[in-house]
Amino acid sequence: MADIMPQSNWASYGFVLSERLRALREMRGLSQRRLAELSGVSRSLISNLERNQYNMSRSADPTLSTVYRIAHALHVPPVALLPASDAVVASRCAEDAAAVTEVRAVWPASPEDTARFDETYLTSGPASHPPRFNRASGTAV
Repeated sequence: MADIMPQSNWASYGFVLSERLRALREMRGLSQRRLAELSGVSRSLISNLERNQYNMSRSADPTLSTVYRIAHALHVPPVALLPASDAVVASRCAEDAAAVTEVRAVWPASPEDTARFDETYLTSGPASHPPRFNRASGTAV
C-alpha cells in the first residue's frame, strides 16, 4: 500500500510536535529523565521525540498511548502536544512551532495550566496524583 504523503511531509508535523514537547517540558521545569519517569516511557524515547528522530531515515512517529502518557505526565490535554490539531491535515504542517502557548482548543484554560511544577514533584518518585496548584502564586503545591 502506497503512503499517502511522503515521509518528508510527515516530518513537518513531527518537528512541530518535537518543539511543543520540548517547550512544555521546559515550561514545567522537567528534565527528560523526570518526564520519562512520570510518563512511563524511556528517556531515549523522550529524546528521540524532541529531536524528531526515530532512526536515521525516519522522523519521530509516537504511538497514541505515548502521546497520552506524556500529556498525562505534563498535565496537559493531548491536543497541547499535537500540531495543527484544529485544522484539516495538509501536505505539510503550516503551524508555527513556537505557538505552544496558543493551542486553539480549550487549553490553556487558566494560568496554572502552564505553571512550573513544584520542586517535590520535579525530583521525587513517580506521582500517584497530579500536583495541586496554588492559584495565588501560579505554582504547584
